Amino acid sequence: MKSLMVAIPLVVMGPALCAPQTRNAETNANVNSRYTVESVDVPESYASRLSESLKNRIQSLVGNKFSQELVDDVAGRLRKELRNRVVVSRVAKGTQPDHVRIRFEITERHRDRESASPRLVYHSRQNFTFGADISIDRENNELRLGALTDNDELVERYSGVRGGYRRQGLAGGRLGVGVEAASYRSQWNPAVEEGLRRSPEVPGIYRTRVHFEPSATITLFSPLTLQLGVGLERLQTQFPAVQHELSGAALATLRYQRRWELTPGERHDVEASYSIRSGTRALESDFVFTRHQWEAGYAHRGARDAVMVNFQAGLLQGRAPLMERFTLGNSRTLRGWNRFDVDALGGERMAHGSLEYRYRHLRMVYDTGAVWRRGGPAVLRHSAAIGLASSKTGGFSALIAFPIHGGAITPIFVMGINF
Repeated sequence: MKSLMVAIPLVVMGPALCAPQTRNAETNANVNSRYTVESVDVPESYASRLSESLKNRIQSLVGNKFSQELVDDVAGRLRKELRNRVVVSRVAKGTQPDHVRIRFEITERHRDRESASPRLVYHSRQNFTFGADISIDRENNELRLGALTDNDELVERYSGVRGGYRRQGLAGGRLGVGVEAASYRSQWNPAVEEGLRRSPEVPGIYRTRVHFEPSATITLFSPLTLQLGVGLERLQTQFPAVQHELSGAALATLRYQRRWELTPGERHDVEASYSIRSGTRALESDFVFTRHQWEAGYAHRGARDAVMVNFQAGLLQGRAPLMERFTLGNSRTLRGWNRFDVDALGGERMAHGSLEYRYRHLRMVYDTGAVWRRGGPAVLRHSAAIGLASSKTGGFSALIAFPIHGGAITPIFVMGINF
């Protein structure tokens, strides 16, 4: 069974269970309530994504009298946890007398067009970052088009357009393929240009870069996925003369994601990933490097509060373009610091951890981390932030962040959505 649908029409089959369609739902429920539920079927590809509380709820139907109200309740919770899916419940005659089998069918919801939530951030030391995408989604096919200007993630501000196509649901729902493309123009902070003059071993700046990345994502077993692909970057460099260089890298990402509920209204999320990008001459790359990155996170969300813990680390070896270098000191890491003060060129080594607590609209964050050069000292930095958030899961936030050190304290103001 490949799909699992969520509407609520109850289809009753079998001679003893057939009822005229002219009867109302209440009459059907009364008739069917004398039957015992023999089994409840949910496709395995979706069942593994459900919370423990919902799995237990589904299992509790087995062996009890059929109840349309309980079936509708389970279907509603399936809709809630499996977003953008259509769920339909089917009832069939069981293998034993006066028994029925319940089957939940689930399919992707047909969506013609939707606007993805934009990311907008204002950082008092790094100015604005904005990005938004339009997604056209039909069955298992998704086409995305968007634009952005980002001065938060890399050592550069990059602005341009991006797009991608993804096809899901192949090989029994275990394979997805896609491609991403983008064209950016880069702007550089004077601190980066000054840093390059002092570090001639670091590859220089570029005016533009064109990005192309085909990939395939394989579900090894839920909730573990493996993404394989190739990342190609065509750079127009400025110094010592205008020329084009290619960064061609093989990439792989192993990702684990799990969500469960121990009690109603209490949610736990765990996510961990390891990714590697390897620039190689086999892809005619002018840069030969290996970039490792590890990330892990845990979140507990209750009715009124939320606690989130995140950790990431990185290691870069070889000669890599500037956008591959690690940075700290933005809207998501070391929030009390300016990344150009931490290291304008970024580093080849990085470690960072954060602890966040939200209670209703209150948001408090503690960050600690270091980014450093190969063979150089690792300076551990700390920062704290406090502010307001529109919800405990995301949305609009405004933070005042402070670096923690022995000198003068200059606060940084960060405001926006989805950071």
